[in-house]
Amino acid sequence: MPGLSFRKIISLSELLNTSLKPQLADMPHLKEDSDNLDQLITNAKALDQEQQSLTGRLREITRLRQQAEQNSNDLRSRVAAQLRGKLGFTNENLLAYGITPRKRSRKKPAQQDPPPLVVTPGPEAHSSAQGAAPAEPAKPQ
Repeated sequence: MPGLSFRKIISLSELLNTSLKPQLADMPHLKEDSDNLDQLITNAKALDQEQQSLTGRLREITRLRQQAEQNSNDLRSRVAAQLRGKLGFTNENLLAYGITPRKRSRKKPAQQDPPPLVVTPGPEAHSSAQGAAPAEPAKPQ
């Protein structure tokens, strides 16, 4: 029965079995199947109950694991902060503890800026610029 939930299937099986019980006197050949259906329903309910119990346990274990992880991160951060304070933030020995040291900042030596170059037009550029006609913008076609 595709598309039906486990509980719906159990419910339909119970309905079939309870409806079949009064008819067993008229249909004795279904007695064995009715007994098998009873046993199947009982086993399925037990399995469902066990699954519910294990699902609850799984959620509890997941919560406990996450809590332990958080406690571990908090403690690790505290110890790492104390080691950084004791050894120094840039000390390479922090690597032995699995802590990455802070990179040293490089200070570039102060350089004097060269004086800016002043460009003055030469006599050739000045005379050729005066005689040239302004160019017309190109017209789109």
